[in-house]
Amino acid sequence: MIRLLQGILVLILIAPIAAAQPNIPSNPQAKATATAFTIGQLSNPHLLRLIALNEAAVRSAKAAHEAPARIAQIYENLGGLYADAALYLKSEDAMRRAIAYLKNGSQRELANEIGQLAVVDLELGNPRQAEHDELQVLRIRQEIGDPVTTALAWNELAGLYDEQQKFKQAVHFAERAYEVLGDRPDVSAGDRISVREALGFALTGARDCARGIPILEEGLAIAQSHHVEDSLQLGYAEYVLGFGYWHCDDQGNAALWLERGTTRMKADFGWNRSIYLNAMRQYARFLRSTGQFEAAASAEAVVNEAEAVVDAQSLTGRADGFLSNPGK
Repeated sequence: MIRLLQGILVLILIAPIAAAQPNIPSNPQAKATATAFTIGQLSNPHLLRLIALNEAAVRSAKAAHEAPARIAQIYENLGGLYADAALYLKSEDAMRRAIAYLKNGSQRELANEIGQLAVVDLELGNPRQAEHDELQVLRIRQEIGDPVTTALAWNELAGLYDEQQKFKQAVHFAERAYEVLGDRPDVSAGDRISVREALGFALTGARDCARGIPILEEGLAIAQSHHVEDSLQLGYAEYVLGFGYWHCDDQGNAALWLERGTTRMKADFGWNRSIYLNAMRQYARFLRSTGQFEAAASAEAVVNEAEAVVDAQSLTGRADGFLSNPGK
């Protein structure tokens, strides 16, 4: 969940960015907030329109032999848009095309795109490939020599190891990231929250609760001071604190914060559904582990209903006959 959130919060921004690209008209009211899952992301007409416009743009750019950086930028947009639509195989393909165009260009952009590919690899159930991607990001950023982006790569690796419950490795990288990013005034609030979530989650997973819980509480306090009441970021900070308490066998506080966090995330799941649905899966696990079988069934029903309305093609990344081919 930790690494997934780090990447998805970036991917959520891709659609508005894509809409702002030259020669791709857009609707500035595109990002609507919903309060319940009633339709899948593939039925979002504005998202589909942005995908079609970017697919047309990449064909046009390639036919006109535009600069590799411009073509890479459109493929980056497409990769994020496909991910928002749960078309993960198409997202992976678009991101790999962007990476190919970036090989001889901006190494910062290259590292960023490989990092987003790691998120999609996680969604596709390929954590080993995601780890390979993240290590490549770390190598590139170390070669650039920027301590902040290098620390962000450590944090992303920590989040990945948190996902795999490899808490010793997660603590190693998260502590290094926290030393650099934790209190730097030039680091965004989002990154300061993220390093606390990755480190606190790893520490509580390793049963170092005396250190882990206060760090997660710090992350929540920063989120409360920087984000609106009903926001994914704030809801996730509450949720991960609840997960930390679950790690530490504090069932009362775990129940409080897991429920509060998942409820808040539902109010602002935005363009992307993965964070909320993954949180609900884990919340259902918690409810079952504490004997709350009826509540667990209700949480599972939310996930099942949300997934059922997504077109079957989106689950495999196939869109033949629905979305146009973006070109080779």
